[in-house]
Amino acid sequence: MSHSDEHAEILKQLPLLVSGSLDADDEARILHHAAECPNCANELEHWQLIATGLRRLATPQPSSTLFERTRTMVADQLAAKAEARQNRIVLFFLVLFSWLVTLVSWPVFRLATGGLLSMLDIRFRQLWLVFAIFSGLTWLGGSSAALLVSLHRQHERRLEL
Repeated sequence: MSHSDEHAEILKQLPLLVSGSLDADDEARILHHAAECPNCANELEHWQLIATGLRRLATPQPSSTLFERTRTMVADQLAAKAEARQNRIVLFFLVLFSWLVTLVSWPVFRLATGGLLSMLDIRFRQLWLVFAIFSGLTWLGGSSAALLVSLHRQHERRLEL
């Protein structure tokens, strides 16, 4: 590396030196160069003045209103996420329970009212299949409506924020 290349490299690293971002070896090398080079020593002095002035500046702090608004927004978003997660879990178990009740209730009803032999009748199987399809479509429609209401509520919350 030529002397002018080294000099240019030293000039680039002076801001890093005054900010304390260099390791000990690089810092020693630059300080040694600055002790021998009046241009770099002068430039180092300017950077030290700038760094000292910057350290004296007050650190900006957010206003209490901004801090409170941000805290409230974050709390609302966390609550909305928790509520949405809980709603999904409850909806899943309600649909699962509804399907279970629907699928079990008809054979239990037929068994209680007509005995075991009525379940072997071909008409019962067809009627049970129609009942199961009708119940399934009803529950599917109900769950779709609940999902749409939930999505609408989430959309309204986003608009409020």
